[in-house]
This record gives sequence, structure tokens and C-alpha cells, in this order.
Amino acid sequence: MAQNLIVGLIVAVAALYVLWRYLPQRWRGRLGRVHASLAKSPGCGSGSDGACASCGSCGSAGGAPLPDTREKPVAMPSSHRSGG
Repeated sequence: MAQNLIVGLIVAVAALYVLWRYLPQRWRGRLGRVHASLAKSPGCGSGSDGACASCGSCGSAGGAPLPDTREKPVAMPSSHRSGG
């Protein structure tokens, strides 16, 4: 019996999260009157400039500079063993 209640609670919380994640911004703004954190958009794009910059993967201007991803040649030393 307790297992069914726990599973039901987990499913209900997951359903509420999915509903909140796909709510229009206008509706989330209304929820912000109840609690300020409810008005924030989930994931990347929740910042004022359109990027959250919490992980640095969005490449926002305010975050740390991204590493150089250009390909670089690698020189392999030749083996000087005798073939004998």
C-alpha cells in the first residue's frame, strides 16, 4: 500500500514538473506573484540576456570564454629502431 502511494506521489510530481516546464511565459509570470522562483524559465534561457550562464555551455557573453576548438596537427616522433 505504501509503495503505491510513493509511486503515485512520484508520478504526480513528475507530471507537475512537465506541466510547469511547458507553461507559457505569461502564465509563469502570474505564478511569480505567488513565489518568485516559480516565474523563472527552466534550463538555458532563464537569464535576462537569454542565457542562464550557469554551466557555460550556452556560450553567453557574460560567461567564461570557450576553449579553442580548432583542429591542431600532432607530430608523432619516428621510431629509430633497426629493422633487423
